[in-house]
Amino acid sequence: MIKRVDLDDEELRVLREITAPAPRRPVVLLVDDDRALLARTRRLIERANLRCLTASSGAVALRRIRRDEAAIDLLVSGLALESGGPGLAFIRELNRAGTFLPIIVLSARINLGDELSETPLNVLGFLPKPFDPASFLHTLSHSL
Repeated sequence: MIKRVDLDDEELRVLREITAPAPRRPVVLLVDDDRALLARTRRLIERANLRCLTASSGAVALRRIRRDEAAIDLLVSGLALESGGPGLAFIRELNRAGTFLPIIVLSARINLGDELSETPLNVLGFLPKPFDPASFLHTLSHSL
């Protein structure tokens, strides 16, 4: 037989806290053809208590997004992807496919901001390569 116990408000709050499922950590998909940059940036993202998936090509990233877009919260993409799929074309392909993930762009091209501002893309932020880790994390936190 189960005995009924009356709990006060504080006890109820504590019980809810300890029995609630842990919040899901946001997932970042990081895309760049520079494997060393992928590794360094992945460590930075994971130290910020975020989950990170990586893709070294636009094709791999597209497969991951198509497989489970709902599980990805933010796309961080380098624009100098492999010659078969330049980054800006990759982002446009995402939009054509009906994928409107928020995007942060990493690029060594200095004048890219103007090009992106004239394109109706879902780019939330732009950071030049190499980027400052603190600025990168700040941009990430404001984009999630």
